[in-house]
Amino acid sequence: MKTYLILIVFFVCSAQAQYSYILERHGGARKAGETNGFRFTVMKNGVQAYTVERSLPFDVPYPLVSLNNTTGVSVLRFVFDGIAEVYDNSGRKAWDRNFFRGEEVNYERVIGCVIGEHAVHFLLSDSHREKAVVESYSLTGTLRWKSILPHQFAYDIAMSPDERAIIAGSYLALEDEVRRSARFLDNNGAATGDIDIIFRKAVFTVNTALIALASEREVVVVSGETKKEIARIRTQTGGIITDLIWKDNSLLVQESNVVTPNDGRYHYADPTMITYSPELKTISTKKLEGLEFRESELRRRDRSIELILDKEKSVIVVE
Repeated sequence: MKTYLILIVFFVCSAQAQYSYILERHGGARKAGETNGFRFTVMKNGVQAYTVERSLPFDVPYPLVSLNNTTGVSVLRFVFDGIAEVYDNSGRKAWDRNFFRGEEVNYERVIGCVIGEHAVHFLLSDSHREKAVVESYSLTGTLRWKSILPHQFAYDIAMSPDERAIIAGSYLALEDEVRRSARFLDNNGAATGDIDIIFRKAVFTVNTALIALASEREVVVVSGETKKEIARIRTQTGGIITDLIWKDNSLLVQESNVVTPNDGRYHYADPTMITYSPELKTISTKKLEGLEFRESELRRRDRSIELILDKEKSVIVVE
């Protein structure tokens, strides 16, 4: 039996952030009686704060992880079983919740999560339920509110830096169309707007006046005050949107080509950086040829925007 180790390091660059994490996944289990290993280590200012370790049966997927970079509160989500575990900043399990108690295990299930300083918000859906839902809990595990979304299947959840707006995505795939909604909720769970997009990422200006939502091939800019669409564009290069970030009053969008070699392990190449006005008028375009990567992230660095490739290589893309 072969074993392998996957090490994932999550770096934090915000000036207010104190916490980051490292994931270690030991695998190779293929049959009953064999287990995979999972270790989740939270760091505070580069020093280990706490570690959570688990052994998992061969057929149980690794948990998903969320961390509040300021408070150190974390959540492990065992989606297959429908369970979420919430840990305080000392590594003590504060509470857990089985969102699908009494229901069959299901691979067609979503447990999304965003963690605020005072609440944890979960995005939940299952192919056996009629509608996706957002449930909000206090940090001690008390249900604060529940909001039903327009469609059956969930896809992502985001929260504004001031924690006053939550964006929860749902969709329904019909025979000849896909109905989709990015629903805005206030911090009491009331709906304040809907945008027609399946967003993969949401980014906010510093004052939350503008919000950009990106799918694989579309970007929509939304007013933070009215929750109404301001402008919408599609990709310019034929690639897909792999990241985006606000810089002052302009939006930088990264479009990348998808490369699929014979082994099927796709990756990305030759990203194009397109800078837009808030109305999504093109300001500049810059192609970075010869770069290949499996994942990337745009980050602010002083007055520049930095492109991080595979958590190692750094390229300054906008001064």
